[in-house]
Amino acid sequence: MTLALRHPLATIILFALLVRAWTFGNPVLHVDDQFYVLVGERLMQGALPYVDLWDRKPFGLFLIYGLAGKLPGDPVIGYQIVATLFVIGTGWLIYRMASKLAGPAPALAGALAYVAWLPLFGGIGGQSPVFYNLLIAMTAMILMQRVTRPDSLGLTRVGCVVMLIIGAALQIKYSVLFEGMFFGLTLMWLGWKSGRSLAQQIADAALWVVCALLPTALVWSAYAALGHGEAFYQANFLSVFQDAMRFDEALARLFWQMIGLLPFWLCLGVLLRRWSSLSRDIRWLIGWTGASLGGFLLFGNWFDHYVLPLFVPLCVIAAMGLAQIRHQRLAAALLILIGLAAGLSRAAVDMLDRGTTGEVANLAALVEQHRGTGCIYVTEDIVALYVLTHSCLPTPYIMPDHLALKRYGDALGAVQAQEMQKLLARKPSVIVFLHDSETEYAAATRTMLLDDLKQNYRAVGQAQTGAKLFTVFARR
Repeated sequence: MTLALRHPLATIILFALLVRAWTFGNPVLHVDDQFYVLVGERLMQGALPYVDLWDRKPFGLFLIYGLAGKLPGDPVIGYQIVATLFVIGTGWLIYRMASKLAGPAPALAGALAYVAWLPLFGGIGGQSPVFYNLLIAMTAMILMQRVTRPDSLGLTRVGCVVMLIIGAALQIKYSVLFEGMFFGLTLMWLGWKSGRSLAQQIADAALWVVCALLPTALVWSAYAALGHGEAFYQANFLSVFQDAMRFDEALARLFWQMIGLLPFWLCLGVLLRRWSSLSRDIRWLIGWTGASLGGFLLFGNWFDHYVLPLFVPLCVIAAMGLAQIRHQRLAAALLILIGLAAGLSRAAVDMLDRGTTGEVANLAALVEQHRGTGCIYVTEDIVALYVLTHSCLPTPYIMPDHLALKRYGDALGAVQAQEMQKLLARKPSVIVFLHDSETEYAAATRTMLLDDLKQNYRAVGQAQTGAKLFTVFARR
């Protein structure tokens, strides 16, 4: 323990590698990661997200994946290494923030807890919060240094830096908006506390809003200059309000997520019991936690990886909670080990379900035997096949869910059935098919696909990836 406290950054690095390196090279950690690798790769080759490949994620996320894919070697390992570096950086900033409030030992425990708990909620790979959490931690550390200062010296400049970082984070995931609003209100409060005039406050607020929106405005302007401004607007902003989800399923996910975070709620409870004696920066930290939680709750569909942004403030909270209790070392060890055991178990189970590198390679080899020079189409899950086979894309809606699932019927800015018709008219040379009886398919597109398979394709083999058996169909 003493050695770890002497070298906290080295400890975080080694721990992050222990938790994550065993998955390096697996191309099917998560279907989202697979899709981001594909879009990033095609972006570097000149394709435009939202035009050539449709999705609703911001441009910056695809740019990160594209640049990671340019590292020497496998683009899959590239993004996984970059994601690990972001995790290490975030853990280090958690340590830096917490060490000033709780001391080095609890701070290190909070940083290691961040690394350990991410996999439990789908953060073993490259989900968007894995990347933007680092930017959020940077802005939080800047603001924590200001909330205890009585003056507003350099506040306008600091606010511009903070809001530009938030703007960059918005180009990784728009859900950062809620934390960004809290940080912006913090800046306004700091100005008010230092006695700034109303006119100065209004001018600052306008400048900070411009800084926050600038990265998105620049990307949107570039798309508009290319004649694709409407496509950018539909994918980035309209589509999120046109998605249809079952609320009962989402509510069940939320219940178990809140249960899973119980150790952190206990640490928060330790602090709340001492509210009257807490310093201003600690109270601000609790407010940030509330803003992050509120942003999470407002989304309403509550997929596991939506929990990941909560871990930055919660792990700082955990460090301070640990510092307040008697059996600090035991509690810290339990917090880390519970997260580690649960997170690695979740990752291992997911890998058994989704498949190994070798299993996916066998499926890709079967596809290559029959593809020729044509495109492939993957009906479910294994988007990585487009990267592994270097196939052309038969549709902009290449993420299988977009044409397969009922929930996307109104979200695409296009008619699902018409897009499926266009796809099949391009006569993919190979269709990789998976039937999942639990999936709520869009009836029209599913019927069209099954009819076309029956009339124009023949089954040429099957391959198991994890728990799923894929059938490969070649065009007659």
